[in-house]
Amino acid sequence: MRILNAEATADLLPYERLIPAVAQAMLDLRNGLINASPRSVLPLPDGGSYLAMPCTDACYAVTKLVAVTPANRERGQPTIQGRVLVSEAATGTALIILDGMVLTARRTAAVTLLGIETLLARAPQNVVLVGTGAQALTHALAMGERWPGVQLRCVGRGRTQSDAFASSLKAQGLNARVLPLEHALEGACVALTATTSLSAVLPDQVGADTLIVGIGSFTPQMAELPAAQVRSRQVWVDDIEGAKHEAGDLIQASLDWSRVHALAQALSNPTAIQSPVLYKTVGHAAWDLAAVRTALAE
Repeated sequence: MRILNAEATADLLPYERLIPAVAQAMLDLRNGLINASPRSVLPLPDGGSYLAMPCTDACYAVTKLVAVTPANRERGQPTIQGRVLVSEAATGTALIILDGMVLTARRTAAVTLLGIETLLARAPQNVVLVGTGAQALTHALAMGERWPGVQLRCVGRGRTQSDAFASSLKAQGLNARVLPLEHALEGACVALTATTSLSAVLPDQVGADTLIVGIGSFTPQMAELPAAQVRSRQVWVDDIEGAKHEAGDLIQASLDWSRVHALAQALSNPTAIQSPVLYKTVGHAAWDLAAVRTALAE
């Protein structure tokens, strides 16, 4: 059995193959070809948590194990560590262990890019990127790889932070610049929020031609998207059941869930998309399986 580090895991997950694999996993999940159970969470010392997220299909049995240990900050160690264990479904034979953090980051970006390409029906020329953390960085690099030359309009909490983030992207060959939010949104194809904010980081008024994408909030208490936009737009999510429990942006807006659509529907029927559009992602173990399929494809 192979055990891969972060770099080796990333090498097996190029976006050109990972994005269509995520699309197929969404369709397979809808058609009952992928099985997944709710994640299990157990306590660890000092306020930590141990999470297990299993998923299976006809070929693979996959479990992502994640340890969240806040006390590691004082130890100088990562607060989040994870591995993805993969076995052959038919025999239970262990096949490979992948780096869980790299796999999660790349499949999360793939879910985002798939949604943007599907809901826009084209590659964007520019993207407003609100946030300067790890999620924003992963997505910026993914967009630069997938859409060479795309203009990234960077918006952070302060000018210094925004400038440093944009400079780091430019150093890696990306087309990035810092703009005030109101200017960044002018003529924007996409406005993507990648923060852990408890309140909206976008204004109540965003152009109808701009696709709003929220990827940062992951609890009912977080809401980085304005409720006015959530209520006034056609809402798409990667996973409806997960969104009902985790998407604070939608929960706090008291959204009628009959108005929420799974992206798998748009993949099968693009005519269902009606502007203006909002896309919210929350994650699912099936997207981990999509990454495993990609990594192990011959």
